[in-house]
Amino acid sequence: MSARIFKIDRRSILREGWGDYGDILQHGLTSHSPRKDGRLALERTGPFIPPITQPGIGDVVLTSPARQLLESSGLSGFSFRPVEKVLTVELRWENWDLNAEQPSYFPDSGEPEDYILGQPDSPAASAALGELWELFVPNTATVIRPKAIVSSYRELLLDLSTWNGADLFRSQGYASILFTEPAREWFSDKWGNYLDFSEFPTK
Repeated sequence: MSARIFKIDRRSILREGWGDYGDILQHGLTSHSPRKDGRLALERTGPFIPPITQPGIGDVVLTSPARQLLESSGLSGFSFRPVEKVLTVELRWENWDLNAEQPSYFPDSGEPEDYILGQPDSPAASAALGELWELFVPNTATVIRPKAIVSSYRELLLDLSTWNGADLFRSQGYASILFTEPAREWFSDKWGNYLDFSEFPTK
């Protein structure tokens, strides 16, 4: 079976990117707190959130309107799980100059995560986010790792003979969601301002 497969990448909505500061503001965090009753535990700013975010390695979070749009796509291989909003910090960074070379201000500690961590929770900002959804994609393929530690995904190989043909899928040996070419085109058309894709090696 011959197919082009792609991995998902973050794309900053900020002209200068702002490095890790921009990533934290745009995507939030899921690596700091364990899951709550199986739900992805999200810590982020509000009330603004892009329709699709990638707050942790392999994690993709959708707003309710984005979920509804994806449900109508005709693509296969995914379902949705509710996200637990464990901390929502009111920070209206979307009103800053997003074309500036750097954020309007930095956390006192200098650590990007401290835009969120240690800050008070805002029920109003959390409510404004609406329901959020984890894009749940099961493992249905195998990625071959030539050695235990690799420096780049380019050293991996997806074994297409193990793939079930779904448009979105995960694999043993690689954390993030993989996309077929039709899935990449659909996501790029709908949310190309928020994400990029890179072709993933196959055999």
